Amino acid sequence: MLIVSVFIINKEKIKLPKYYLLTLAVYLFYLSIGLLNWHNNMLLDIKFQFFAFAFFFCIINVNVSFIKLLFLINTFIFIIYILLYFYLIPNIWSDYTFGYGGRIYGPPIIAINFLLFYYLLNNRPFDRKLVFASLMGLTYIALTTNFMNLAVFFILIFLLAVNFKKLLKPVYIISFLGVILIGVLYLNSPFVPELVSAKMQYVYQPWNYSSLRIRLDDLIQILDKENFGIFKQIFGEGFGTSSEIYRFNEKAVSLSDTFSFQEIDNGFYYLYHRGGWTLLSIFILAHFYLALKIRENKARLGFIALVFITCILSIHYFNYWFYMLIPYFIIYKQRRTNYIKI
Repeated sequence: MLIVSVFIINKEKIKLPKYYLLTLAVYLFYLSIGLLNWHNNMLLDIKFQFFAFAFFFCIINVNVSFIKLLFLINTFIFIIYILLYFYLIPNIWSDYTFGYGGRIYGPPIIAINFLLFYYLLNNRPFDRKLVFASLMGLTYIALTTNFMNLAVFFILIFLLAVNFKKLLKPVYIISFLGVILIGVLYLNSPFVPELVSAKMQYVYQPWNYSSLRIRLDDLIQILDKENFGIFKQIFGEGFGTSSEIYRFNEKAVSLSDTFSFQEIDNGFYYLYHRGGWTLLSIFILAHFYLALKIRENKARLGFIALVFITCILSIHYFNYWFYMLIPYFIIYKQRRTNYIKI
């Protein structure tokens, strides 16, 4: 429907950047490897790439104020999570509203981080609208207890709020240390919600965080049983593949079983599994190029942190096609691409 609307709005002015066609050609090459291998349930994996290409095609051909749209989406997501928390609406995103440790399941919670990155990239000041948006974003991230997005959130907030030149002055150093001290005292006080307090031990000792340990164990297990020849090490198994992981349940051994996933929670292995060292290298080089296009050092640090943390802890960068907004924001900021009209 969205693609059809693009053709209706733009009519004969549809544009395809050369980088888009080149990326599509690279993808089709690794997809052909996957088709030759004919993996089980290939559509589970490849549908996300088709959605991503379609979404990027739409956003480069439609004139949309993404800053206004992201503010609206952020507010909408906040309202949804509040309504879910008080059982005021049915949950259409999951069979259960509340999960382990009281976390809430709902729609994606990445809008606020996109908004923060947009501000950082365009060197916009931390205004009142963003303060309210950040408070709403922090609320729904806390309700989901998603520490990956929380880490990205705080890094982007820090980079937006801090002026590194002024930070070196004594008054700012003292103030900054004072804020950290107050924060530490509060987080160790009895006023902290029980759910947050239970997670704080993992902030001080992240290696003991069960979710992080599972990710690390999965990566070690998948690498240990990997039996790639030279061709697969270079070109991978193609898109459409998946991984199987044996999970041992210490509390209930009978529940131990082998589970099949689209991929383990590691974006870098996701690329290596599908395209070997060549696709992983293309990804790193492409993002190195995007980082070079960012002039502001703080925005460059924010971009690197966002991509690295997301990829080291999940595969969201590849199966949440909204992440296509990140390279779009960077390219759109200095749009000198030659287009091919069709």
